[in-house]
Amino acid sequence: MSQFVLREWNLQAYPGDMAPTHVHHNGDEAFYVIEGELTVLDGDTRHHLRAGEMHTVAAGSRHTFATAGSSGAKVLVVMSPEIDRLIQRLHEGPIDDMAALWAEHNSSLVE
Repeated sequence: MSQFVLREWNLQAYPGDMAPTHVHHNGDEAFYVIEGELTVLDGDTRHHLRAGEMHTVAAGSRHTFATAGSSGAKVLVVMSPEIDRLIQRLHEGPIDDMAALWAEHNSSLVE
């Protein structure tokens, strides 16, 4: 049985994507909107999600996400423990080698 981590993100309105475009090679990631609106770029398609809607990004698909509108969004994110550890490390502080950090978590940035 696979393990998953469930996190609630309270995202402030932000102009543009909130993360660089990236790929998680071994884990899926799902975004469920509780309040507000979110867009999820999955491959070449941007999905516009409103409260009560969800989108799952399959492992291996390039993606990013952004708030939509001026009110921000409250989102539940379901991910593997490995993706959760990557996100935690990205928010902890300075990173000497960004590519190595992503690779350590079976993920990569997409240019």
